[in-house]
Amino acid sequence: MIWWLRIRYVPAVATGLLACILLGSAANSVTVPIPVVIGGLTFDLPMSSLLPLIPVCLILEGQARADRVTERVAVRAIGRWDAAFMALCVLIGVLAAAGAAIADAGAAATAMARDFTGYLGLALILRWLGGARLASVATAVFPFACVSFGLAHNRPSIWAWPLHDATSVTAATLALLLLLAGAATSLLPTLRRQDSNDDD
Repeated sequence: MIWWLRIRYVPAVATGLLACILLGSAANSVTVPIPVVIGGLTFDLPMSSLLPLIPVCLILEGQARADRVTERVAVRAIGRWDAAFMALCVLIGVLAAAGAAIADAGAAATAMARDFTGYLGLALILRWLGGARLASVATAVFPFACVSFGLAHNRPSIWAWPLHDATSVTAATLALLLLLAGAATSLLPTLRRQDSNDDD
């Protein structure tokens, strides 16, 4: 158990998730101006859309450090621990969003819970397709790509779900579908040989 906690960066992920929730709620009005390719304008991306990338990338890094050969023959169900840990992280984000909604503390927590869910699902899919390194980079770039290419007449496209309002049912549905698809990849064989760490 201690080995798994260290390898998976569980304390770091927990700290990153807590910081994400606290900073996102406190910096609800902080935005990052991103240039829009179509139209030549800029879009103010809320900081709450970027903060969930921190715990997601830490989760990916923790999984990339694992020795796949050793874990395949391990007595303990490491895959179940990973799934339970990620599900717990999503649940914490949802509970934080629900608490913020009850306290009428703004929509930042709701958007962060949705974005964390969607980013994690996207990262798991990309990790299955090309490894942890590709997944980390592509997931981190995704919200910026949404701003640069996913806006038409200052309205986000359907696929650019991080730019939708926190109350958007469509965005929440897409994020949930990504998470379910990402979780399903754990049941599939990897598309490339991974006899050692993903970064090898």
